[in-house]
Amino acid sequence: MLWYGLGFAALLTVAVVSLLPAPDLPEAVSDKSLHFLTYACLAAGFASLVRASASLAYVAVGLVTFGLVIEIMQGMTGYRVAEWGDVVANSIGVVIGQFAWWSPLPTKLRRLEARWDKP
Repeated sequence: MLWYGLGFAALLTVAVVSLLPAPDLPEAVSDKSLHFLTYACLAAGFASLVRASASLAYVAVGLVTFGLVIEIMQGMTGYRVAEWGDVVANSIGVVIGQFAWWSPLPTKLRRLEARWDKP
């Protein structure tokens, strides 16, 4: 349950930061790379929470939809710009992040949570 709470807190943080006025990034930092990394991390986290590989599709659809909605909302702010390139970067990040399901990460998170739940 802890991991779901942290995951939804991460989604809320991404939504808030995405809807604030855009910060000035150094030239060496690509906006698209930040989108990719953010959504890859979100996908890795949520993919680590599901037990069945069939559920990965729900994670992917949910996160891609979340990114699309955020992008549309950015276009409505008047101070942010909606870009299809951001949606593409988000989506690629989601696909790559889901590979965490096949890594040791899900098992390690379950073990850590089980250790915390012990009285």
